[in-house]
Amino acid sequence: MTEQQDLKNPKFNFQLSRGTIDLLRNFSTINKSILINEGTTLQTMSVNKNIISLTTVREEFPCQMAIYDLPLFLGALSLFQKPWLAFPDDKKVIIYDEETKGKTTFYYSDPEIIVTPPEFNPDSIQADIMFDLPQKDITQLMQAAKVYGVEDLCIQGYAPEASLETAAFSICVKDKKNTTSNVFSLPLKKVIFADNADADVSGRKLLTKERLNFCYCFKVENLKLIDASYHVTITEKNIANFNSLSHSALDYYVAMEPS
Repeated sequence: MTEQQDLKNPKFNFQLSRGTIDLLRNFSTINKSILINEGTTLQTMSVNKNIISLTTVREEFPCQMAIYDLPLFLGALSLFQKPWLAFPDDKKVIIYDEETKGKTTFYYSDPEIIVTPPEFNPDSIQADIMFDLPQKDITQLMQAAKVYGVEDLCIQGYAPEASLETAAFSICVKDKKNTTSNVFSLPLKKVIFADNADADVSGRKLLTKERLNFCYCFKVENLKLIDASYHVTITEKNIANFNSLSHSALDYYVAMEPS
């Protein structure tokens, strides 16, 4: 098959949607490299292995793409008004524009040098606390962290007794090592406690005073979320899952800092 025939084969070429390009741009802030496998799943993991993100897209990639420099690949896409991808073989991808007839060839790297997420079952992670985090709240928190020059984002619960009625839950940015740090906080929304571990004889997890008083912290720099509202699940393995409320297949798993 000639290159020109490849460009017209609908099985091996498609136009990247703006949404997929935005996801790839977001993933490039987590890891500058990405290994895209055959199919509709995109996933990435930070070099420090403390951030994992995965999603599905509407495009179906016909082969594996090992991209060492994802920002460079995105830069190549930006050269075209309507970039199409063609896959003539397993060594390269051709980016082209049907209207201008411009095209460029982007060669893959060795997949072995790219950090990729391990296989895991998200459903196996035991949930403890869940809440909603609107996009406007995230924007305010990130802005406050920048204004105050603080690095920690903390999720806190306070209860004088074992009762949800007297409990207060908040999310804030601060310097947790400095007791006089400037703090910006917002109330948590739709807080739910799971009942799936350390259960009593009825099978329900006990809602104790100790459980209602908590503090979970992240480094602000590790919250590399695409603009959206999220349903957040704090797990018993000190991992937080951020699930997009506008794109349910988009998930981030972020390691929490030691308490």
